[in-house]
Amino acid sequence: MRKRPESLDALNRRASTDAFCADDIDWSLEVDPAKCWEPDELNGLWFVPSFRALDEAQRRRCNQLHALAVSEQFVWFEGELIRAIRNVLAGGGIPAQLDEALRHFVEEEQKHIEMFWRLLEKSAPAWYRRRAPRFFRVSRLEQLATDCVTGHPRLLLAWVWLAILIEERTLYISRLHVQAEKRAPGAIDALHAQVHGFHFRDEVRHYQLDQHLLTWLYDPQASWKKALSAFMFRQVMRSFVGARRTAQRILRQLAAEYPALRARLLPHLLTELRHVADNPRYQLKHFSAAAQPRTLALLAEYPEHEALWALLPAARRSPA
Repeated sequence: MRKRPESLDALNRRASTDAFCADDIDWSLEVDPAKCWEPDELNGLWFVPSFRALDEAQRRRCNQLHALAVSEQFVWFEGELIRAIRNVLAGGGIPAQLDEALRHFVEEEQKHIEMFWRLLEKSAPAWYRRRAPRFFRVSRLEQLATDCVTGHPRLLLAWVWLAILIEERTLYISRLHVQAEKRAPGAIDALHAQVHGFHFRDEVRHYQLDQHLLTWLYDPQASWKKALSAFMFRQVMRSFVGARRTAQRILRQLAAEYPALRARLLPHLLTELRHVADNPRYQLKHFSAAAQPRTLALLAEYPEHEALWALLPAARRSPA
């Protein structure tokens, strides 16, 4: 059975006692172009065989470009999550403690968006003057589907599961930063590490709040709504596990900066990228109990997600 989250009263108290603002981050730090900006294994390209043929500078630059893409992903996802939560709040009928927690949630996600935009601006000021994404972009069809979900969050419930997945993944990203620092102190850029560390402080509570949402909003729903939610979530996961489109943009940017790669390695990297989801090491690192233990345990409790496990061969199907 699932591990019970903290009470809403406790989460609301911690929202005040653990509060911080974006200006608490040391923005006077300069982003170091000679360092990695994230742990290497966060990048799906790290698991592609031809990646080893890149030289050290090229691998480091690929690391930095992926770190930018991760920040862009957080900006997009948290913005969409705010839209869904605001529409849930507008529907009324929410228990007072949950209502308070969700309002804290919206404020904190707005803060996170500002944090990641500032990090992007510090990392590549010429690219982010307009605060527009460069690597993580969804298609028009995907954005239309997302608009439908966030506009009808009590009908189309897949966003609840996506929030649970992404926010536990946020905790995992933070743990990988800590582990990388222990292995090689100072190897990860200090500002990037600091922003992810601050992000972690709120996401610990947010992940628990998601489980309260699951209990209050999702669990009482009709079976057809749950089946539809599971289908939609599976389509998102198929794209997420594949890790291709953002990685393709990163590779093309890398080739623009290192033109010799265009004929020599880029075709091999792009071809091998198609099969990264079949790589057991990639699956174990990103989609296993080591990465998302609680999310996988929760999913295993809901039979409507039975078809999802075919996408996650390294995951355990039995609830923890």
